Amino acid sequence: MSFLAQTFALTATALRSIGERRGAALVTVIGVTSVAGVLVSLLAMSNGARSLGGASAAPDEVVILGNAASSSMQSVLTRDEALAVKGAPGIRRAPDGTPYYTATTMVSVDAIRSNGKRGSVALVGFTPGVRLFDPPRLIEGRLYRPGVHELVVSDPIRKMYRGLELGHHITLRGTEWAVVGVFASSGTVNDSILAADADTVMSAFGRNAYQQVLVKLASPAAYPAFKKWVLTNPALAVQVKTEKDDLNETFAGFNQLFEYVAYFIGGVMACGAVFGALNSLYASVDARRRDLATLRAIGFGGAPIIASVLIEGMLLALPGALLGAAIAWMLFDGHVVSTQGLVLKLDVTPQLLVVSILWALVIGLLGASLPALRAARLQVAVALRAT
Repeated sequence: MSFLAQTFALTATALRSIGERRGAALVTVIGVTSVAGVLVSLLAMSNGARSLGGASAAPDEVVILGNAASSSMQSVLTRDEALAVKGAPGIRRAPDGTPYYTATTMVSVDAIRSNGKRGSVALVGFTPGVRLFDPPRLIEGRLYRPGVHELVVSDPIRKMYRGLELGHHITLRGTEWAVVGVFASSGTVNDSILAADADTVMSAFGRNAYQQVLVKLASPAAYPAFKKWVLTNPALAVQVKTEKDDLNETFAGFNQLFEYVAYFIGGVMACGAVFGALNSLYASVDARRRDLATLRAIGFGGAPIIASVLIEGMLLALPGALLGAAIAWMLFDGHVVSTQGLVLKLDVTPQLLVVSILWALVIGLLGASLPALRAARLQVAVALRAT
């Protein structure tokens, strides 16, 4: 018989005997299911964090930050600097000549989660020019009015925090603000904010400077000339980035942290699953010692035996991968969580199913490696005398 024929025959025999050792086999399946479920769930959160980056940013939108600021939270732009940017070439203009330009300010405010625990959300103030950009899609209420203590909230924020429903009032720095609108989730960083008028926010929180300016250019090709004008303007001490680059830089560490946690926890759990597979496959080899010895005596080689045990290990792990990914998808796909003031939408993608299957196959291979070597080194005479 050929190598493939021997391997197929040995594997089929091993799989038919799983019922006799279903307890040990079930340990392997449950272990891999746990690994796949946790890994896919954490990577789904990592996908949500990745969506905060610049993937959805328009290529013609540019961010101006204070000089040497590593993020918008650390940036400071004086009113004169913010206004001076309006004169830069290449900015898109509305039919009436109004530039696509908005200056923003951001403050972190306390909020109570739906479970009663304290949290925080970002209150972002925009100058009126923001309405020229792609506006949020309101699903309830209306937009805030300039000069009035009104704000709009994202739908995920409304669901995750108390007192932010349409028509409710919240007190910030001793001032009462009315929730006048709710906008739909966009799967971007805007899901994590309360939006209001910039000058009203600055007045309420005692600020006199903006933190960033966002402009939309006439085309992406206008970016080099715009950037050169801004950086060479003696009245400005700022840095210029595309919105995509700014978001990627801001959330790069956040994304890496989630991926590190996912693979670290998954790796620790995978070690346990490997031992479960070892136990199951050692039991398989021990239960078939006489059969394997008989097959070796009639001409079956050691290589097909090794291959069959490795295949058995992978086939035991595969259902666990599929089951774990399915559980993660049913429980978490599309759900939102909040961490560090950011709202993340969990996204279980087909790519994560592939990742879980690959991990399961590796677990199966590692768990089967020692039993496979043991089976191949089995002494025929000793095994045939075993009872």
